[in-house]
Amino acid sequence: MKLSHLLTAAAATALLTGAAAAQQPSQPAPSTTPSTDTSATAAAPAASSAAVSSSVTTSDPSTGATATVTTTTNGPVPDTPENRRKYGGPMSHAGKRTAPRGN
Repeated sequence: MKLSHLLTAAAATALLTGAAAAQQPSQPAPSTTPSTDTSATAAAPAASSAAVSSSVTTSDPSTGATATVTTTTNGPVPDTPENRRKYGGPMSHAGKRTAPRGN
């Protein structure tokens, strides 16, 4: 690659970085209130490997718009002999060299 191409790319990157830094900061989000709908969180069992859900409803009084955001995460899968037979063993080199022992 020619030196002029490298210098042109560096100059373009510097200009884009300067334009991004000159932008106004975004307005803070309106305050959030917890949702009164608990059906999403009540469905999860109390086991340690269960999926965990949380739901938040946000509304903007000036426009009347509302948005509900739901986040779901999965817990760890216990490293037991039954789970290794069912799902296969660990994929890492170190995990393959260890015995299953659960949580």
